Amino acid sequence: MQQISFQLPPGYRSLSAFDRHQHAGLSILPDRNQAWCGKLNSVFLNAVELPKACADYPIAFVRDANNGEYLPVALLGLRAQENLFVDGKGQWKAGTYIPAYVRRHPFCIAEVPATDGTAPQRLICVQQDQLAPSATPYFDARGEATAAWKPVQDLIEAMESARQQTRAFTRRLEAFGLFTPFDALALPRGGGQQMRLQGMHRVDEDKLNALGAREQKMLMRKGELRAVYAHLLSLENFARLLDMTQTR
Repeated sequence: MQQISFQLPPGYRSLSAFDRHQHAGLSILPDRNQAWCGKLNSVFLNAVELPKACADYPIAFVRDANNGEYLPVALLGLRAQENLFVDGKGQWKAGTYIPAYVRRHPFCIAEVPATDGTAPQRLICVQQDQLAPSATPYFDARGEATAAWKPVQDLIEAMESARQQTRAFTRRLEAFGLFTPFDALALPRGGGQQMRLQGMHRVDEDKLNALGAREQKMLMRKGELRAVYAHLLSLENFARLLDMTQTR
């Protein structure tokens, strides 16, 4: 079985290439939950998710350590290794939007560099300890896809397509000079230790309003202005995270 060697996405412990023959007869563990991301204080969002996620989470942009690109993330906690939306039983907080990054686990797309200089190959990968024999497997004994595989495949492919759109979105915001760094400082009521999240970026609203008509129309035409305003509105949710921290 092909082991994939590259930097693992946050929360994943290992990855193997998902193979229709080697993983025949298997599907996701029947009793799995979201405990795997219980120590992630942020997760990646695609731009298309921002209008949905803004009701529940603060949304910020962070720099990818590998390529320096900006990534939108949902902030899930004010402390390192703290996810306020996953309880002690591994259940996501009821009534809140669950990011596609969480719903896609234990699958993801890995880019394997080509040796001949062509575009990298994209492979569907899986953390295989999250799979088990099943009466409704993703692939049957002949390696043929079953009905159970289609919704999983659709989510993986939709998220990968949205990821490419998100890269174009953040590159455009960067080209327009809209990002500005900021820290989030939480001051608990009645005293207590201050909590500070650093290394984040936000859209500068003054710079956004000062954009030329051509740039603003471009954001509107591509449906990206809605995502920008969702991000700006979401920043009010830092107060909600503080309330949840004190309640916990």
